[in-house]
Amino acid sequence: MAKSKKEPVKVKKNALREQIATTLETTFTDLKESVGEKKFARQVKKASKVLASGAVKKTSKVAAAPKAKAAAKAKTKAPAKAAKKK
Repeated sequence: MAKSKKEPVKVKKNALREQIATTLETTFTDLKESVGEKKFARQVKKASKVLASGAVKKTSKVAAAPKAKAAAKAKTKAPAKAAKKK
Protein backbone atom coordinates (compact mmCIF):
# COMPACT_ATOMS: atom_id res chain seq x y z
CA MET A 1 0.00 0.00 0.00
CA ALA A 2 1.13 3.52 -0.69
CA LYS A 3 1.46 5.71 2.34
CA SER A 4 -0.15 9.11 2.02
CA LYS A 5 1.59 12.10 3.48
CA LYS A 6 -0.62 14.05 5.80
CA GLU A 7 -0.28 17.77 6.15
CA PRO A 8 1.18 18.68 9.56
CA VAL A 9 -1.25 20.16 12.08
CA LYS A 10 0.80 23.36 12.35
CA VAL A 11 0.46 24.08 8.65
CA LYS A 12 -3.30 23.51 8.77
CA LYS A 13 -3.61 25.68 11.86
CA ASN A 14 -1.64 28.56 10.35
CA ALA A 15 -3.61 28.48 7.12
CA LEU A 16 -6.85 28.44 9.08
CA ARG A 17 -5.67 31.34 11.24
CA GLU A 18 -4.94 33.43 8.16
CA GLN A 19 -8.37 32.71 6.69
CA ILE A 20 -10.09 33.58 9.96
CA ALA A 21 -8.09 36.80 10.29
CA THR A 22 -8.97 38.00 6.79
CA THR A 23 -12.63 37.16 7.38
CA LEU A 24 -12.70 39.09 10.66
CA GLU A 25 -10.93 42.08 9.12
CA THR A 26 -13.36 42.31 6.22
CA THR A 27 -16.40 41.77 8.45
CA PHE A 28 -15.57 44.35 11.10
CA THR A 29 -14.19 47.26 9.07
CA ASP A 30 -16.30 49.79 10.98
CA LEU A 31 -14.91 48.52 14.27
CA LYS A 32 -11.41 48.86 12.88
CA GLU A 33 -11.98 52.55 12.24
CA SER A 34 -13.39 53.25 15.69
CA VAL A 35 -10.87 51.25 17.75
CA GLY A 36 -7.72 51.93 15.79
CA GLU A 37 -5.52 49.96 13.40
CA LYS A 38 -2.98 48.60 15.88
CA LYS A 39 -5.41 47.56 18.60
CA PHE A 40 -7.76 45.99 16.07
CA ALA A 41 -4.95 43.97 14.46
CA ARG A 42 -3.86 42.66 17.86
CA GLN A 43 -7.38 41.57 18.81
CA VAL A 44 -7.98 39.92 15.42
CA LYS A 45 -4.75 37.98 15.84
CA LYS A 46 -5.79 36.77 19.30
CA ALA A 47 -9.28 35.82 18.16
CA SER A 48 -8.06 33.93 15.11
CA LYS A 49 -5.54 32.05 17.26
CA VAL A 50 -8.23 30.91 19.71
CA LEU A 51 -10.71 29.97 17.00
CA ALA A 52 -8.15 28.06 14.95
CA SER A 53 -6.85 26.08 17.90
CA GLY A 54 -10.37 25.01 18.81
CA ALA A 55 -11.18 24.02 15.25
CA VAL A 56 -8.00 22.00 14.79
CA LYS A 57 -8.57 20.13 18.06
CA LYS A 58 -12.12 19.32 17.07
CA THR A 59 -11.17 18.04 13.62
CA SER A 60 -8.38 15.89 15.03
CA LYS A 61 -10.75 14.40 17.62
CA VAL A 62 -13.34 13.64 14.96
CA ALA A 63 -10.75 11.92 12.78
CA ALA A 64 -9.35 9.89 15.68
CA ALA A 65 -12.70 8.89 17.18
CA PRO A 66 -13.62 6.02 14.81
CA LYS A 67 -10.23 4.37 15.29
CA ALA A 68 -10.47 4.66 19.07
CA LYS A 69 -13.96 3.18 19.15
CA ALA A 70 -12.96 0.27 16.93
CA ALA A 71 -9.92 -0.46 19.08
CA ALA A 72 -11.96 -0.32 22.27
CA LYS A 73 -14.52 -2.73 20.85
CA ALA A 74 -11.84 -5.17 19.77
CA LYS A 75 -10.16 -5.15 23.19
CA THR A 76 -13.20 -5.68 25.34
CA LYS A 77 -16.14 -7.93 24.84
CA ALA A 78 -19.38 -7.33 26.63
CA PRO A 79 -19.31 -9.42 29.84
CA ALA A 80 -22.03 -12.01 30.26
CA LYS A 81 -24.75 -10.76 32.52
CA ALA A 82 -24.74 -12.46 35.88
CA ALA A 83 -28.00 -13.93 37.10
CA LYS A 84 -29.62 -11.79 39.75
CA LYS A 85 -30.04 -13.38 43.12
CA LYS A 86 -33.24 -12.76 44.99
